Amino acid sequence: MAFRTLSIRIPEEAHRELEKQAKEKQQKVSHVARELIANGLKGASQADNRLVIEYLEGFTSVLDKIHSEAARSRYYGEQMVSRAVDIQNLLVEGKVAKKGAKQQQMARFRADSMQEGRERRSNLAKAIESNEAAPKQRPRKAKEKKD
Repeated sequence: MAFRTLSIRIPEEAHRELEKQAKEKQQKVSHVARELIANGLKGASQADNRLVIEYLEGFTSVLDKIHSEAARSRYYGEQMVSRAVDIQNLLVEGKVAKKGAKQQQMARFRADSMQEGRERRSNLAKAIESNEAAPKQRPRKAKEKKD
């Protein structure tokens, strides 16, 4: 792409805002000005889409962390249930459960936990739809002054 030089006068406030944005983005003022002009020529909708994309790109790292924590929690939950099944069988029958019986109990645990997750997700979706998801704030009590 070929570039041409453009010299323009802008108000002090606009220049300060350009410098501020350049500092935030760790870019040169001229680069930020070029972006703003190009986005303005493309139309506001494309510039708005870029902001949304930048936001979503940042959000993916949050989702990755949530997914990792969920996988870790599930793993440790299954380990805990497996040990609990062993302890229960030792106490009740005096021996560890056979592999097939233990696998059946673990499969029931997985199915039940998945069903509970679906129910919680459904309840949350209903609460969001009815605007009940927002936490209700309790009024603050005035602090009593001690004499």
